[in-house]
Amino acid sequence: MKIKLNNYLLYSSVFAIFSESFFFRYIIDVKLLYFIIIINFFIIYKIQRKIILNKFLNYLLIFVFIHACFCYSIIIIPPNYFLSQVFGIAIVGVYFYNIFFIFSYDKILAVYLKFCVFFTIIGFPMYFLDINLQDGRFQSIFLEPAHFVIVVIPACFYYLKKSEYFKFIIIFTSLILSNSTLGYLGCGLMFVLPYLNLKRIKQLLYIFPFIAIIFYSIYANFEFLRIRVDDSIENLNVLNNGKFKDDANLSSYAMLSNLYITKLNIIEHPLGSGIGSHHYMYTKNYFQYITPPWYIKDQDRHLINSYDANSLFTRIISELGLFGLIFVIIFIAKSYSFSYLKNNYICQGIFVYFLLKLFRDGSYFPPELFFFIWLFYFSIKTTNLMNNESK
Repeated sequence: MKIKLNNYLLYSSVFAIFSESFFFRYIIDVKLLYFIIIINFFIIYKIQRKIILNKFLNYLLIFVFIHACFCYSIIIIPPNYFLSQVFGIAIVGVYFYNIFFIFSYDKILAVYLKFCVFFTIIGFPMYFLDINLQDGRFQSIFLEPAHFVIVVIPACFYYLKKSEYFKFIIIFTSLILSNSTLGYLGCGLMFVLPYLNLKRIKQLLYIFPFIAIIFYSIYANFEFLRIRVDDSIENLNVLNNGKFKDDANLSSYAMLSNLYITKLNIIEHPLGSGIGSHHYMYTKNYFQYITPPWYIKDQDRHLINSYDANSLFTRIISELGLFGLIFVIIFIAKSYSFSYLKNNYICQGIFVYFLLKLFRDGSYFPPELFFFIWLFYFSIKTTNLMNNESK
């Protein structure tokens, strides 16, 4: 009975990061993820007789709570905006942290890698039979191609570095078929990042022309990508005046409008406006300065991605200001140095995820974020322990 309970806990916890399509709407979105976490918290307590907290997560929660209380009281923002974010981060962060205390890092990693291959394989018949597709793009059981890409890309990198080429090709092909800008960026980072050090920079210089040719070919032959890139460049002046051209595409509008709001917010509040406040500052304070394309306003999509600022980096800078910028720089620098410990391929793959996450999707507590944070954390701990024992 205990073995079955443990297996359920392990597999359901890893499945949670693939579960975004399993929900129904009743006033709010009721997600399978919520049931998994609530039920599994009782199982965790039954097994451990306690819930273990991480001191770094505690410090982070205390800081953003105090920072939000201070900012919200000055700007006069309803507290529900930051309370929901702090609560969500605490629940999801603590949940996945405890999973790594019950199961070994290797066991969790093995299940994650198997699930990535499994959900990629079942995505192919869905793709060719036009099931659950967004504009004919590969997305498996996910709601968006970008969400699929961001979850499986650490596994793709891992299989590449471990020379498991069959599994690598399966996932890599799905990334290409996703027609996702994020997916193509991730593919590029997989091949470029390992060479960003003094010992291998010369090799990067040799292969850079080939990488440039590949990316230019993709840009020239994939209209959806070319439109997004061209529109974003043509509308860069929005960051100065907030006025969009009428033919700007929705993706460019979402990115640039949120960057413009962030710029205005930072100028007025250099230390940020508090966690969870970007949407409020967008709608209540600064949207009046934006002129959206007429078709976006007609479709009532002029506030698109205002809740998550379209990217995690944009949202962190908007809500935490200079504190957020310092945190991101330190986090990226430390993650990069830890990632390139000898043969720590899953950490290198997760580092690619961290960069993509900063570029797109500003949600603070999607399940895969804390799953990857703790997988990264315990991978480093395991590697350091093995190195100390060998010494």
